[in-house]
Amino acid sequence: MQRFWRVETAFFLVIWIVLLVGGRSSLLRDPGTFCHIVVGQKIIDGEGLPLSDPFSFTRGGTPWTAHQWASVSAMAAVHDFGGWDALVVLTTALLAGIYTWIASRLLRSGLAVMPTVCLLVVVLIAGSHQFHVRPLIVTLGLMGWTFAMLLDVDSGRKHAWQLWWLVPVFVVWANLHGGVLAGIGTVGLCLGGWCLLWLLRRESPAGSLLTVVNLSAIVICCCAAVFVNPYGLDLPKAWLSTLSIPLPGLIEEHAPLKLASPMTVAVGLLLLAYIAALAGTFRRGKRFHFAWLLPLVWAVLAVSRVRNVPLFAIVAALAFADVLPYSRLSGWLAGREMFRSADEEEQAGRPHWSWAALPVAILLAVVLAIQAAGVEAPVVGRGWAKLDPKLWPVELQSELDKIAAENPEGTPIFNDLNFGGYLTYHAPRMRIFIDDRCALYGGDMLLEYENARLRKPEQLEAWRQEYGFRHALVIAGSRFDKYLEESPDWQPLGRTSAAALYQYDTKP
Repeated sequence: MQRFWRVETAFFLVIWIVLLVGGRSSLLRDPGTFCHIVVGQKIIDGEGLPLSDPFSFTRGGTPWTAHQWASVSAMAAVHDFGGWDALVVLTTALLAGIYTWIASRLLRSGLAVMPTVCLLVVVLIAGSHQFHVRPLIVTLGLMGWTFAMLLDVDSGRKHAWQLWWLVPVFVVWANLHGGVLAGIGTVGLCLGGWCLLWLLRRESPAGSLLTVVNLSAIVICCCAAVFVNPYGLDLPKAWLSTLSIPLPGLIEEHAPLKLASPMTVAVGLLLLAYIAALAGTFRRGKRFHFAWLLPLVWAVLAVSRVRNVPLFAIVAALAFADVLPYSRLSGWLAGREMFRSADEEEQAGRPHWSWAALPVAILLAVVLAIQAAGVEAPVVGRGWAKLDPKLWPVELQSELDKIAAENPEGTPIFNDLNFGGYLTYHAPRMRIFIDDRCALYGGDMLLEYENARLRKPEQLEAWRQEYGFRHALVIAGSRFDKYLEESPDWQPLGRTSAAALYQYDTKP
């Protein structure tokens, strides 16, 4: 039993249970999750890949690329299997696996259990705001694997030719999530740094002209990998279109890092810990590892957009594990019994974390069996996952169903951006005004919506005259809500702490 029950097993179970308990509703807070399920369901039902927008009346029929088609298809299949509960279970299991693997790298570097726990808690806090049921979770894992490959090659644990494995992985990644651009950028920067060191006659994995040519070919093939998809050029175009739109005020995850937040504290602690470890490696005659500088690049990216914070946290933790054995910081930690050298670790017989896979696999199989059987049980059973009524208009569902039943299919409804995906999933007979598919709506419309939402809610009347909608679902307490509440032409149909539903009065 000791062979299959290690400290890594405990890491996985604790992280998984904490995420299951704390993520009951919070993992279902992303407005794009609902749209992902509907799009994925259309694909697995045999309708083919969507080529135009089928959901909105403002962009209906406009060419549109479902650039996460493979991951949303998988999400829809899981949703068919066990609903929101199965999606939450598998998402939390994937997250627990990613962060357990990071903990394993820290332990194998020689770091003791308690400082590993403390560091991992900080890493989890930094990334927790992006823990949702959505394809971004795949990017967290693949970004970690990619950077670990670079670290292993830079340290000599793997040969540079093994980086060719990145190419097929990037082909799959490109069809799962646009975060593959982060992987390509990281690989290109690191391999370019190695080649520069070779030109400067410094020691690096690019130890010869042949290796430089090989690394250059790997970068080119990784870039070409994004074009291996059913949409061709349209897929990377959709990613670049989203990145070019000014979104900080509209989409929270694209905003810069705020000073007063637990996430900022976590980023600061991680950065300080890593800089302390990195500074301890600068010794005369020691080889310079270019990959060790990449967390500093990701720190800058994290400050510019909070979406990048989880990626910085993962990269920083992996680099810390790689740097620590070479740093003076390890000696300071060893004096406090918080670090042991790698040789001592190997003599102690510490196994790889995969030894913990058997009990984890058995537990996951049992949980999925409970899901398949439809057994209602706390945490792991059916009925545990729950949409937050303070965020979603679940208490207005009966009114939405009534509107849909009384109107022909395709009836337009004005909605706040955050409710677009909800309506697509819960009111499929209606057509929405807007949702978070930013590349579809474009910068002009998004900025017009943002201006109306914050400063000019009367713009809603101009939109009504243009598009002819008679119903509106808006965030409770918003400027749109106050405008509609004060307007004699709009009648309230229902109100909750999350949303307000209105109908336009057509009577003279």
